[in-house]
Amino acid sequence: MRIKHLAVLAAALMVSTTASAQTTKWIPLTASQNPSGADLPFSQAVWVGDTLYVSGWLDPDIANHHDTKSQTVGILEDVQKFLKTQNLTLGDVVMIREFTGPDKDGKFDVSGVRAGLDAFFGTKDQPGKPASTGIFARLPSSDRGGLVELDFIVVRPKSSSGG
Repeated sequence: MRIKHLAVLAAALMVSTTASAQTTKWIPLTASQNPSGADLPFSQAVWVGDTLYVSGWLDPDIANHHDTKSQTVGILEDVQKFLKTQNLTLGDVVMIREFTGPDKDGKFDVSGVRAGLDAFFGTKDQPGKPASTGIFARLPSSDRGGLVELDFIVVRPKSSSGG
């Protein structure tokens, strides 16, 4: 009798383990984030099941955007294009991490980042407001004028497909 129960338990565990396995898909770096085409050891984004983890994103036009708000807007416009290729929108973003670097005077412009985010989240057209964490850091792009880098966690709605 005990062996029969163990067999049933083992079968149940195998089914639950198989059911929880998720597909993983790596998305290569986009041209806007890797203009030189360098072979870097990370992906632009990674799908795990219905969740897309997007690597830190920079404004592709840092050379012409010299303040935190315009760089944040530049990032979000570029990310919108990328999300569209994955059949997603900014409304599907559930988490943003904001890495804010110091300006030339050593100040961190949090209000500029927030003003940029306000143009895309919590609006009439896109009322969703993702969770958010702000981090102050010396950014790898600071030598080129980078003031902000954003990364994202995005969840595919149950009615969507692709990815």
